[in-house]
Amino acid sequence: MSTVNLASVLFFLCVVYVVFAQVKFDLSSANSDVIWTVQNENKSISIPATVPGGIYSDLRKEGIISDILHGFNDVLTRWVAYDTWTYKSRFQLNSEHLNYISSDLILEGVDTISFLEVNGIPIGLTNNMFVKYVFDIRQYIKEGENELIVNFISPIDAAKERSWKHFTAPDCVPEEYHGECHPNQLRKMQASFSWDWGPAFPSVGLWKNVSIVFHNGALIRSVTTHTHRDKSHWYLRIIASLNGIKNIRGYLSAKLSIDADQSLTIGKHLNISSVERGTEVELNMTISANVVSLWWPNGYGEHPLYDLKISLTNEENELSQKKLKIGFRTVELVEADASTILGNTTGGQGLTFFFKVNGYPIFMKGSNWIPAHILPEVGTDEKTVDYLLESARDAHMAMLRVWGGGVYESDYFYQRCDELGILIWQDFLFACAMYPTDKDFLDTVKLEIEQNVQRLQHHASIAVWAGNNENEVALRGNWYKTQPDFDRYKEEYVKLYVDTIKPIVEMLDPGRRYLVSSPSNGRQSEQDGYVALNPYDPHYGDTHYYNYIADNWDLNIYPQTRFASEYGFQSFPSLKTMTDATNRTEDFGLDSEYSKHRQHSPNGNNNIEMQLTKHLKLDKNDSKYFEKFVFYSQISQAMSMKAETEFYRQSQADWYTMGALYWQLNDVWQAPSWSGIEYGGKWKMLHFFAKRFFAPVLVSPRLTLSGDVDVYLINDRFVPLTDAEIIVDVFNWTSLRPIFSQTYPTNAKPLSSSKQTRLNIWNNNSKDEVFIRFSLKYNGALWSPQNLVFPIPLKNIKGLQTPRIKIKLQRSTIQAADETKFIINIETDSVVLFLWLESEVEGRFSDNGLILTDPVTNIYYTTKMNINKNVIQRGISYKYYIH
Repeated sequence: MSTVNLASVLFFLCVVYVVFAQVKFDLSSANSDVIWTVQNENKSISIPATVPGGIYSDLRKEGIISDILHGFNDVLTRWVAYDTWTYKSRFQLNSEHLNYISSDLILEGVDTISFLEVNGIPIGLTNNMFVKYVFDIRQYIKEGENELIVNFISPIDAAKERSWKHFTAPDCVPEEYHGECHPNQLRKMQASFSWDWGPAFPSVGLWKNVSIVFHNGALIRSVTTHTHRDKSHWYLRIIASLNGIKNIRGYLSAKLSIDADQSLTIGKHLNISSVERGTEVELNMTISANVVSLWWPNGYGEHPLYDLKISLTNEENELSQKKLKIGFRTVELVEADASTILGNTTGGQGLTFFFKVNGYPIFMKGSNWIPAHILPEVGTDEKTVDYLLESARDAHMAMLRVWGGGVYESDYFYQRCDELGILIWQDFLFACAMYPTDKDFLDTVKLEIEQNVQRLQHHASIAVWAGNNENEVALRGNWYKTQPDFDRYKEEYVKLYVDTIKPIVEMLDPGRRYLVSSPSNGRQSEQDGYVALNPYDPHYGDTHYYNYIADNWDLNIYPQTRFASEYGFQSFPSLKTMTDATNRTEDFGLDSEYSKHRQHSPNGNNNIEMQLTKHLKLDKNDSKYFEKFVFYSQISQAMSMKAETEFYRQSQADWYTMGALYWQLNDVWQAPSWSGIEYGGKWKMLHFFAKRFFAPVLVSPRLTLSGDVDVYLINDRFVPLTDAEIIVDVFNWTSLRPIFSQTYPTNAKPLSSSKQTRLNIWNNNSKDEVFIRFSLKYNGALWSPQNLVFPIPLKNIKGLQTPRIKIKLQRSTIQAADETKFIINIETDSVVLFLWLESEVEGRFSDNGLILTDPVTNIYYTTKMNINKNVIQRGISYKYYIH
């Protein structure tokens, strides 16, 4: 690459001149003048096609296959992935198009192995769905009708063929996945060959936009931005990557818009004699710190973004431009001597692992993001993206980890994360496998990493890059029987993630940390040659932890960690969601073929049953056994995740645990999984619980092994909590009136977790007859969700009554322009466990899975429908746990 640096920085008003222009010809289905068709190899199927799109979507639209997520259709439609498919388009070009010197065919996303022709002439091939392909087709196009053909080969056959030449473990996915083999041989969404939470749909198609750009000069192909600050100024470094077919003589400018009336502009005259691929031009801008506002993660402040426009012009015309939105913030991943924080303790050994944002250490609350749909073209739907990200925001999440077996998400996804203040831990797309390192594979990986880092790194939301998901621990742990060939696999591991990916990331985005793997020991793994002896060492880095055998409501069973980047428990989706996938009565049973087929985690249903029956009583002879099992599985998941998450938040005090990203936020079909949000958008009980266990201020008890209760106070605010009160109420299961109450004065430092006290308050109370409620009051108001301690499993308690529940609605006086809000008044005469409310009217409760310990509780119901309260009231039903 050649680089042109700006020696001086000039601020002045930008003047746009006009000489040349570029024209973009849309080849997507949105252009009514472009006709797409697709046919299979023997031409028995020939139908209209949609671009962007994919073969499963096209076949469904034409009625050749039914809903792919219904019943057993994941295997019944597998023939689609074994066939070969040819996409064709016809489009008209005129003489003006042919007057341009260059005609670039741009394919934003091709899934995956294809051969392209223009007017019958081969022009190239594709082998990576994460790469944008550009072909200069000027010499192949003509005035009048033109034809573009994209011939796709079966990804299953392609993966198998590559594995013969470059076998890399593992061979196939577990049989419970009902999937296909060798996804690691292709640069394709790894989960498309199936996963333990999703079906196999190895699709093909043009999943992103296709266009032709006609131009006569240089284009701005990409722009990266880099910010750093001192006490008084921000320094913005802009690097524009230019491509062209002739010399560049013109003017490159950057305009940063502060508000409607204020902007800063800088520019540079260019006279470059030769334009190579990737020629870079650098601009530098200095901004007073008081001119722009800081961007903060969700829950810690606002998330202002500023428009940045980069233009390439000459004396007559604008040649090219790029528009970005950027935020001003600092993010640092701190891996330093832990003893400086924790002293000479067990926790003080090793290195810290925490994110510092704008100079403040932030505990990262959040989850893991999997693709929004198993078909990549559907997963980009903006309404779905909005809903899921806003749900994360509403649960106080500050970070999402974009998991390495999916896709690099759409520009819209990262834009919304910027706007919502959700930081992104971005995995590169290598997951749970060893990977080939032959030249062809590494060449396409280099292009993939370069393009996607350049595309994404300007986003304020991107916090850290990670090379892969679980591949370091898989290699060290011999997950795929690689131990006999360990040295070879380690050499290939280093060749891919260290020698190939790491230098590209650090060159293009030097201001962000690149972690070689997740989980890993961070810098300690690097010291150990990138494959640590124990990648789960709690004194370093991040960890993934799953335990389906122990009592997962018990906080004492969880291991310490610096940062929990994956952990979770399964549950079933609601019956309402399940009925979207099957209407056969015989499918609604734990031992049905359908239930077994949908459960991809080996021994998964048994694990769910084992977990929930540790605490909840469920009779297998009950006529509503399956219905209760589904409901109880969500109770068990929510309570287990609450316990583990609060353990990590408490552990900030003595281990400096600084992150809890649970597995997983969302789902791709109607099946048992680890998600908190069902496919279709319905919140499980877990997501309602996440609103509570991720609350900014939380009083959090831990029942110790000795029977005492340690009480922690967590304060995620920037200001101290002073002169507050922790109220401890002991209840008998037979009454809503406490049998004992005690108040403890309390204080909490900013951004802290601290153990406030240890209680031994059982006295003569039998533990099967009582429970404890913890509240936090400040200035007379509740400042934390109430928290409970159950001294023994709920299945063994005595005195729990069948409640009489009354629900009344009234229209709230607080209304928004696009929605209607109702106050729901819930009255009960006894304790209610896990009250679950349902509504026939589309909308959302402000809370659910409620444990009622007061005679009256008020929550909200919000709907976008303009509807009478009586209609809402009649449509509300409920259930709860009782034995």
